[in-house]
Amino acid sequence: MKVGIVGTGGVGGLIGALLARQGTDVALLARGAHRDALRDHGLRFEGTLGEFTVRPIAVSDRGSELGHCDIVFVACKTWQLDSALPHVREMVGDDTIVVPLQNGISTWDLLAKELGEQRVVGGLIFVNSWVDSPGVIKQLGTLVRVPLGERAGGTSARLTAIHDLLTRAGINAELPLDITKTNWEKFLGFEPMALVGALSRSSIGTFRTEPDTRALLIALMNEVVAVGRHKNVALDDDCVERRLAIIDSVAFGATISMQRDIMAGRPSEFMEQSIGLLALARSLGVPMPLHDVCVPLLRLQEQAARAHKS
Repeated sequence: MKVGIVGTGGVGGLIGALLARQGTDVALLARGAHRDALRDHGLRFEGTLGEFTVRPIAVSDRGSELGHCDIVFVACKTWQLDSALPHVREMVGDDTIVVPLQNGISTWDLLAKELGEQRVVGGLIFVNSWVDSPGVIKQLGTLVRVPLGERAGGTSARLTAIHDLLTRAGINAELPLDITKTNWEKFLGFEPMALVGALSRSSIGTFRTEPDTRALLIALMNEVVAVGRHKNVALDDDCVERRLAIIDSVAFGATISMQRDIMAGRPSEFMEQSIGLLALARSLGVPMPLHDVCVPLLRLQEQAARAHKS
């Protein structure tokens, strides 16, 4: 079985390294100094799941050089997806299964529209990992979860095969019956935390314990729930309380990736996450008074970061 990784960052690099360690044929799409380090020195992984280097691995910045794969994990940031799509297409054959592992509530549909409905399944990942230096992936904590599901609901033989492949590599793969619900539950924590963290320039531990910012966080989460329910997502009545319990268990100094990018002046997933959510809410007629205030405050920063990047 040949597995392609589109976006060999913290998420894609972790998946690629653990699969390659167990002997899977892995093809990595990467760019620049990271690509060169992977070609020259292999992929180095350092984390709670081990410390090791895997080589040789197929590495290229062109999907055409990597060729068709049986499974393609799409792990680039959402704002990078447009530029990655031509390479994804070159890695997709007639029977390829495409597994998105990105934050957000729109990527699955976008990939299905571009690549074909039957090729794309629902996937997401819970992990704390990053590129420490070119060719080196670091990971902290014990949480490495990859829920998978058919977008229409339920599971399937092809998902069971991917589940088993990941499990053999030491990854906690799961097969929830409602992957859309699972994705919205993750988004329910991710997007509001990123907004509050970026606006307050503070860690999760700081803004969850300050009464005013905690109240803002909860109110933003409730707005996300309202949009999800208008989309007929089966979010539980206590979904905010359960997500808050998870937020309260996170290390005090932790931050969200989107928040870190915004604070550093780098392009982030803000347009695809917060702007996308607000557009969806307006199309459904769902009021979002706090998002209406918070989102414009960060939009100009994101536009400046993307203009600088281009």
